[in-house]
Amino acid sequence: MASLTRNIPSYLRLLIVEDNEERLECFRSWLPEDVRPVVATSAGRAIGIVQRDRGTVYAGILLDHDLVEQIVADGEQRFSGTHVTDAIITHISVDVPILVHSMNFGRATAMVSKLEHAGFWVTRAPMSSLTQEKLGAWLEDVRAIRRIVER
Repeated sequence: MASLTRNIPSYLRLLIVEDNEERLECFRSWLPEDVRPVVATSAGRAIGIVQRDRGTVYAGILLDHDLVEQIVADGEQRFSGTHVTDAIITHISVDVPILVHSMNFGRATAMVSKLEHAGFWVTRAPMSSLTQEKLGAWLEDVRAIRRIVER
């Protein structure tokens, strides 16, 4: 007899789009044990991951704008968080909350506006003001949204 319950993982899978190793170490040290991060260290890699992992594969996304520290492929320098935003809007469900942590005020504001206009729930927290407690509060909101989506 087939089970009527869905196979829902007991962990949260987050996509972290960030090219700075110090920031990545902060995120890794701040995340609770039940969070499984998938890291994209360039906009090109993030776009590829978003195109591959469509829908609600991720419980949440942490998004930077200026992503030039770890460029690998020629042509990647022309991509930014704005391009990742476009890929998110095209391929990811609006049920996936996003935290924009970019320090680039103008570009971050534009990304937030574009994502909100598309129907995403977006939090803006520049990395300079983001703390483990603030990230934890955002994760609690992510958990609450995930419970609603999984019903």
